[in-house]
Amino acid sequence: MTTRLPPLRRRRRRLNLTDIAARVFKGVASVEATIEPFAQQWDDWNDAALRADGPLWVALGDSVTQGIGASGPTQNPALVLKHLRETSGQPWRLINLSMSGARFEDVVRHQLPTMIQAGLEPQAVSAVIGSNDVIWRRDTNAIVSDARQLIKALPPGTILSRLGKTRRDHRRVGVNQVFDAAEEAGRVHLYRAWDWPTGVGMWAEDNFHPNNAAHGLLSKNLIDAFDAHGVM
Repeated sequence: MTTRLPPLRRRRRRLNLTDIAARVFKGVASVEATIEPFAQQWDDWNDAALRADGPLWVALGDSVTQGIGASGPTQNPALVLKHLRETSGQPWRLINLSMSGARFEDVVRHQLPTMIQAGLEPQAVSAVIGSNDVIWRRDTNAIVSDARQLIKALPPGTILSRLGKTRRDHRRVGVNQVFDAAEEAGRVHLYRAWDWPTGVGMWAEDNFHPNNAAHGLLSKNLIDAFDAHGVM
């Protein structure tokens, strides 16, 4: 097993919509400024987890799993990790391979290969991914094709979140249909990370990423999924 993981970052275009918004809106700039510091904290966290012993949980995904929008990067995953340790009595470890801005292809091309090349053998794998695909891309067929490639690449038994559903967005519907078929085939276990009682008061300063309260709900939903599928 490697003693250090490579830093995972999604390459950004020189100028994109987020950059433009950050120049205009203070809240967007404030949240944007946390992306690299949070990623660096996860690099250090992962290095420590590599040196420790105990059952391993590997988290894949995008800015949600990075903790963007919260007051600190580990708030959401730390609650889940605490639950795993208390429920099992085992010193569970977490390695977080997520990347802010990640899309399906980033999990397939970067996150999973990093896990494999590092020789990691996790007892649990979770993934929250796809929001950036449906928000920033228009081609439904291409998005659904990438979702299928994700399913092929994920380890069997991965606990994967459905996308927040809406009947009006064919891209979300198409992705969720791929995910549902994968669960029926026994490839993954699905849960709803975005199953919240309300969306009111749940957003960070940029009105895009979840805030502390929402990250608490995200962690609760993953804990429920872990419990339902015997991760302990």
